[in-house]
Amino acid sequence: MGLMDLFKKKETLPNVSDENLVAVCSGEMIEAKNIKDEMFSKEMLGKTIGFIPTSNEIVAPCNGTLEVMFPTGHAFAIRMKDGTGVLVHVGINTVDLDGKGFKTFVSQGSQVKAGQKILNVDFDAVKSAGYDITTMVVISEPVNDKEYLFCPFGKKEKSEIIL
Repeated sequence: MGLMDLFKKKETLPNVSDENLVAVCSGEMIEAKNIKDEMFSKEMLGKTIGFIPTSNEIVAPCNGTLEVMFPTGHAFAIRMKDGTGVLVHVGINTVDLDGKGFKTFVSQGSQVKAGQKILNVDFDAVKSAGYDITTMVVISEPVNDKEYLFCPFGKKEKSEIIL
């Protein structure tokens, strides 16, 4: 170990079971009906919650395989060990930004842990460009007979267990 290794900040991840989901960012967790996009508010893609971020870091909501990472960074999907598919969509219509303001840290196909940094988003730039920054977490592919019960809505810290 070299001298500089002492100064590197090691990311410490919460110890989260394979069954749980965590908050993808710090901010306000809101019900689907309060999301200003019909696809998400009517839960057309699956059971949905939203976050109004107060920080620029987006983390993995669960342990699993990062099956999809959009090249623009605006969305990604993780397959949990039990088969559940979880979609994270950052902002509304942000695909139109073509990756501007998004920096990815993990590539498609990687194994990820709940709370691991996936993206940094310049939410000020996203808002300045006229986009809503509400970030959605969707149980896009539920497993039969599994109940997905989220904790009460309100302020959450990044990596706090929500399911």
